Amino acid sequence: MAESKPASLSHAHNLATEMLASVHDSDFDYNLCKALTVVSASLTPMPRVVTRLTVTLAMCNTVGSLHGGAISTLFDVCTTVALVTARRWEMAGVTRTLSITCLAPAFPGEEIEIEGEVAQIGKKLGKGGGRFEGLCNTPANPALVIAHILAKMTLVRNGKLLATGVHDKANIDPPAVMAGRNSKL
Repeated sequence: MAESKPASLSHAHNLATEMLASVHDSDFDYNLCKALTVVSASLTPMPRVVTRLTVTLAMCNTVGSLHGGAISTLFDVCTTVALVTARRWEMAGVTRTLSITCLAPAFPGEEIEIEGEVAQIGKKLGKGGGRFEGLCNTPANPALVIAHILAKMTLVRNGKLLATGVHDKANIDPPAVMAGRNSKL
């Protein structure tokens, strides 16, 4: 008899699956989200989600490999899903920076795995300095909370690393919601 997942892991997996299923057909990332399958989701040691999809010709550039824009969108979606499973924010936040590094191509028919893991959530990530002092944690915006999420993309058949990414998101929850939470992640 198979062991059942702990309730928190099952909940994280269900939440990630529901988030991907809730994308509307008018959304920019609809086709990519519909192609994703949640493989696993965990909350410890850090919130993490692993998804898979098979590359299609529609996801490729004119050279025939997975398009950099598709990789960027997949990282955006999968890191956001990892953040949402942490259940620390009411909303999914907004992107501040999204950086990708492409290392090898993926081609139509190849199955890829995308992993997103929350590395940190906290106000300290939002500190600005110098000429940019006024952009973060000001008296007008004292509770800017930032999440730092890491991503990687690999080929399922051999584990070859295709791309890595870093996604920083800002919390946009209403102030009343943020006031009731203390982040220790």
